Amino acid sequence: MFDVKAPRPVYDKVNGTIDRQNKLFYASATALHAASFMYLSFFFRYRRVSLVPTLAISAAYYIFFENANNIMYKLIVDRAVIRETRNLGFGAQVQPVGQPKNRGLNFA
Repeated sequence: MFDVKAPRPVYDKVNGTIDRQNKLFYASATALHAASFMYLSFFFRYRRVSLVPTLAISAAYYIFFENANNIMYKLIVDRAVIRETRNLGFGAQVQPVGQPKNRGLNFA
């Protein structure tokens, strides 16, 4: 989207949407992961966990953390930005984060 020659107010609206939705994303991610850590600490409160289960639990949480963040970012930030750019008439140039298609006007 940012390689399109759009007027300045269009960029201001898109940047405002990104800023607003990023704050919501960070607040939601913080709440989700804090609740997840609270649940894990409650679940393992009286258990002795050795090295191998600790590594397995940390690997599983890392996978959960990454997937949860990707899903929340797409649902909270990407959806709002794509909706806003389509409303502004630039739907052909916008794509979700992480998509490898080159859709810009300057792609040769």
